[in-house]
Parts: sequence; structure tokens; C-alpha cells
Amino acid sequence: MKPTARDRGDDSMTRAPTETSRSRQAATSDRCLLYQNSDAHPAHRVFADAVSADRRHFETGTRPPEPGGNTDRTLDRLRTAGTLPAYETLIAEGSAPLQTGLAYKLRHPGTTLVYLAADETFYTLAERPTRYLWRALRPLTNRLLDGVIAVGRDAFRWARPYIGDVPVAYVRPPIADAKYERLAALSPRSPADPFTVLSAGEAKPANGYDRLARAVDRFAGAVETAVRLVVLGAGHDEQPYAALPRVVTPGFVDPDAFADWFDRASVYVQSSRGDAFPVAALEGLLSGTPTIVTEATGVRELLPARQVVPPTEAGLFDGLVAFADLSPAARRSIASDQRGLVADLTESTQRKRFSDALQHVT
Repeated sequence: MKPTARDRGDDSMTRAPTETSRSRQAATSDRCLLYQNSDAHPAHRVFADAVSADRRHFETGTRPPEPGGNTDRTLDRLRTAGTLPAYETLIAEGSAPLQTGLAYKLRHPGTTLVYLAADETFYTLAERPTRYLWRALRPLTNRLLDGVIAVGRDAFRWARPYIGDVPVAYVRPPIADAKYERLAALSPRSPADPFTVLSAGEAKPANGYDRLARAVDRFAGAVETAVRLVVLGAGHDEQPYAALPRVVTPGFVDPDAFADWFDRASVYVQSSRGDAFPVAALEGLLSGTPTIVTEATGVRELLPARQVVPPTEAGLFDGLVAFADLSPAARRSIASDQRGLVADLTESTQRKRFSDALQHVT
């Protein structure tokens, strides 16, 4: 019988061959992480390595397809569930791989199935047609799912209505060593001229950069100093907000340039409409840059109310104004205080915590 204790742990391309003979490759480990897109998230690769897990794409069982990394076909998920080798433990990175995991568990009832809750899918499910599927799957999920490792409490709270009452542990994602070293070496700063609003992440609607750009434009009209918005990451220069005044999109930058932008930032903003526990916000905290997150961002559990705003243009604007009204010294004090919240989120520490959490929930 599985344990029932809850809230254990603190923290936390070419198209793949379709031949059955290639799909039925022998397992090289007794554990497997089913990932999506082009590869598992870097933080989740750290988790997989911590427990010596194979990494397999949830729709092909081997390498990700082109383009975009997923086929988005239920048939591919079912086929993969039927052709994966035998594993003692299967870890599903997100809700879509969990569908493959559930089908696999039906064929391999002795396998331990764990959901790595690190996505915002269940938070936004009310807006998705798949909400009906997950409601229908709830009895099956509650029976087949053995445990959850969530990157934050919001991620599990969002998922619980759809997955039922299962054992859960919490492990926050690590900050990559290459960035950690550089960001931790920075001194807490919040230069005011120009007032630089920094954000980093994927160019996708869920990250709310369009709202942030509009909020920054309004903010620029409310203060006397020069203002700019810098958004790091690939693909932003193709988005409409990149053409707005004051918006700078350097693209994907190396770790040294990444740290340099944080050193020049007045405030870091995670403007997400829904985000389980974004590493970029943790990097903002570690860098000594005053950090604002939205109420739809799991990192809010770490921060005082003054650093959490509604995920709206008005909420982001109000948050920026509130921080601009503080003296540079007051902003630096906030930045200095917040660093301790993430100082232990190294790769080595979170490897150990993930390994321990997997034992707790299985």
C-alpha cells in the first residue's frame, strides 16, 4: 500500500524511427523520465540524472520529432506506451507525458508512476478543451498514479482536482551551475538611470510579455527617468511587442552576458499568466535584483506580498510604480534580503532532494 503522508520534503532532430524494433529498445536503467518538446527542461535533466533515469520522448519513445518537438497526437502517445521497455519507475514531465504514463501503467501495473508537476497546464485547464478529458480520467489517474513530485505548492494545488489524492513531495528546480556561479557573484544593485525592467524566458503567450510591454510603456509616462524593457531569450524579436518603444530583445545570450544584464537591471519581473516555478525568477532573486512575480507564478510562495502582483497590465504597472517610488538603497535592501531564499537551490543540493523525494512518494 502506498504511503499517504502529504507535503513531504521542503524544496524545493530528425523524426524518430517508427519501426517497432527501434521503439522496443532495451532499458538502460530501471527508471525513465518521459519528456516533451525537444528535450527535458534543464532542471528536469538534473532530476533525471539524480536517479539515473533514461530520458525518452513521450510520443516517440526515442528522439523528439520535427518541427516543434511534439506530434500532438494521442495515437503516438498510446503507441509509445505500448512499445517502451519495462521500467520499475516512470516519471512523467508534465501533464501530456502523464497521459502516456497512464497508458503505460495499464500495461505494466507493477511500474511505479510519478507525475513531475512542473507545468501550468492544470492552472489554465478551464480554458482548454482537454479539461473534459482530464475530468473523465480522474478516477483512472487516482488509481494508477503512485505519487507526485511538485516544484511548488501551486503546481500541485492546480493539479489535485484532476489527479486526486496521492502522495506528494516538493522539490524546487535548481539554478544551473553555469549561471549560479555568475549570478551569486553579483552585488545587490538596482540602478535607476535608465530604469531597466528585465525579464527572461520563452516567447510564448503564457509568459505575458505583451502585457508587460504595455505596462512598461505606461510606467515610462509616469516617471521622469529613462525606462527600458529588456527581454532575454530566443524568438522575442519576432513578436509584436519587440517593435514597441523602449523594448530591447538581445536574444539568447551566453552566461556572462546573461549575468551582465541582471547586473544592469533595476528590477526583474516574471509577468507570467501561469507558471509553475520558473527558474528565471529564481535567477532574479539570486542575482540581487529586486524581483516582482505575478500571483499566477509559483515562486510567489517565497516572496512577501509587496513583490507579488496580479497577472494583468494594471497589476504589473502598479508593481513597477511601487518599486520606482523606493529609494535605490531600499531596493538594494530588498534585493539583498531575497537572495537567501534561493541560495541553496544548487544542482547538487536539488539532486539529493529529488532522489529523496522519489523514495518518499513511491
